[in-house]
Amino acid sequence: MIRQRLKEILQHAFPGEEIVIDYVPKGKKGDYFTNLAFRMAAQRKKDPYTVAQDLAKSIQDVMVSSVTAEKPGFINLSIDREYLLNVLFKERTMVNIGQGQPLLIEYVSVNPTGPISIVNARAAAVGDTLVKIMKQVGFASSAEYYINDAGKQTQLLAESVRQRMNQLRGKEAKIPEHGYHGEYLLDVARGTIDRNLEDMNVIENFAVGYFISHQKETLERFGVVFDNWVRESDIRQTGLIDHVLATLKKKKLTYKEEGALFFKTTDFGDDRDRVIVTSDGRHTYLLPDIAYHLHKIKRDYPRLINIWGPDHYGHIKGLIGGIRALGYPEETLQVLIVQEVKLKKAGEYITMSKRAGTVATLDNLLDQVPKDVVRFFLLMRSCSQHLDFDLDLALRESEDNPVYYVQYAHARIKSIVQFAREKGWRAETDFDYRCIKEDEEIALAKTVLRFPEMMEDVTRNLEPSYVTYYLLDLAHAFHYFYQKHRVVSDDKELTRARLALIGKVAETIQSGLELIGVSAPEKM
Repeated sequence: MIRQRLKEILQHAFPGEEIVIDYVPKGKKGDYFTNLAFRMAAQRKKDPYTVAQDLAKSIQDVMVSSVTAEKPGFINLSIDREYLLNVLFKERTMVNIGQGQPLLIEYVSVNPTGPISIVNARAAAVGDTLVKIMKQVGFASSAEYYINDAGKQTQLLAESVRQRMNQLRGKEAKIPEHGYHGEYLLDVARGTIDRNLEDMNVIENFAVGYFISHQKETLERFGVVFDNWVRESDIRQTGLIDHVLATLKKKKLTYKEEGALFFKTTDFGDDRDRVIVTSDGRHTYLLPDIAYHLHKIKRDYPRLINIWGPDHYGHIKGLIGGIRALGYPEETLQVLIVQEVKLKKAGEYITMSKRAGTVATLDNLLDQVPKDVVRFFLLMRSCSQHLDFDLDLALRESEDNPVYYVQYAHARIKSIVQFAREKGWRAETDFDYRCIKEDEEIALAKTVLRFPEMMEDVTRNLEPSYVTYYLLDLAHAFHYFYQKHRVVSDDKELTRARLALIGKVAETIQSGLELIGVSAPEKM
């Protein structure tokens, strides 16, 4: 990667300094910049711009065509054009950050009490993309779905189904206040009646199995397949819950208050201690959750990533505290919070509530909007931002729709290549890439070369939205180039070089779309 090589050059020139390199904003001189001068100015007690001017004189390398100091103290570096074209056409860039390290990413993990909602779908798109990118950069990453099939919510589900059974039999349905009021339970109730199921435990098991099966089908329809499906009920049979509880007590990290057992999570940075066993002897979510994560670690996963919704933010400190209490480092687990999704149609938000039964399900959305569009749209904002899903834009089959804008760039390149073949041109490795000189060509080449750097950024920041941003930038760079220049012309050397260039663009678009589970059509 060019950025990594620049970092090595600067580390050699300024040993011991922390080197941070980023892209120069569009419209500014140079390709990359570093803020090194600001830190060194503080050490030298000098003006950052003066220090930047001094440092710029010390940076020399064949890959750097120019180095300039920019106010108030940035150092901008321009990459030599011949050098970057040589990297593009002659080198194979590999990214191996993971070095084969096992990595387990758990995501979605919806309670088996209803269908997959559009909110859950965002976590599915994020998680699936992260798993794929982590594999690409060298991690042995696996995807896991945790089934919360034990506890109060499944008991409420069973009671809600029982009331729907009463409704189907012509009796009054008294669904619990905190139960599940959606009419989707009518299908489950019909299934229990057809099978003559009356025992509450049997109804609970049937309902849980029903929703797990449907969740799997929906996720597969969405292009998301998990390596592991782990049940909470199975974790409860391993003895790990008792082991965790005994360990916390042994380390004097628990105390009793009003009959309940508390875990001293404030010792690990939490804002309050958490109940792990209620006064009537029930385990809260936290105790089996710590046991589940111990189960992950014992399966030889030294690094764990969880993707949660914002309603679980307050649980992070307690869970990580439990992992630390068991003797594992804090960095064992990273939790990525994915913010809510709101559907918009005709400028108005659509109200959603699972318990009230007004859920915008992923299945319903996929019935209206192509999978490619749904997946792309769900990755178009940072995980830390709320996402508005515009149904009107999603259904628009034009370049206003960002998915089609990117896919059309790929399809257009394929049509150009087909046109070239019909004219007698063939893909060749022997061409003079130095004839690529136009600004739009060079900008396109630079954007292609940022692909592995983008994947590195996703890996470091756990932010798959970078993929969609990048693909839109690359598609824009290609469309702008194509408006200005012909690919196939009477100039043989230039035609060969431009065909090779757009071929690299098509390969990169396809690779990027594959990472996010979106197709790269050759015709549109």
